[in-house]
Amino acid sequence: MFVSLIAPTEPVATADPLPVTATVLRVVDGDTVDIVDDVRGRLRVRLLGIDTAETEKPGYTDGCWGDEAAQFAETNLTGQRVALITDPTQDPHDRFGRTLAYLTKADGWNYSVEAARAGAAKSYTYQRKRVAEYRAIAAAEKEAIAAQRGLWGAPCFGNTASVPY
Repeated sequence: MFVSLIAPTEPVATADPLPVTATVLRVVDGDTVDIVDDVRGRLRVRLLGIDTAETEKPGYTDGCWGDEAAQFAETNLTGQRVALITDPTQDPHDRFGRTLAYLTKADGWNYSVEAARAGAAKSYTYQRKRVAEYRAIAAAEKEAIAAQRGLWGAPCFGNTASVPY
């Protein structure tokens, strides 16, 4: 059963448009995408500050709301020009070699914040190192929980764990 996710919300206004330097080529899942950066070329990006249910983990079931999270990413990111924004509180790459970054549209729309607001993602802290955008992501998640939006409503009620088959 497909449940519609809310439309993206309006971003907080920025003084100047962000310079967008990359195009999203493909969504791997709700928190990982492939981009082509104008300078660095093709990169796999693990989006900072969020975690979505697994859909591509070999030997594991898909987690509840994983397909919907991937659809949210596809709808809002595929083909879009974005700014690739790293975070000084985090390493530049994860243990799989993926670039760790936020993806933000020129108008300031931050995917990590809006995925949490839509109930497509949970806020995520790796090794107790909060990302710089933690407060905004956590506030968006709190809003989704209160509204029982996305993964916070039926049938998941916040449980998105995948298990070995």
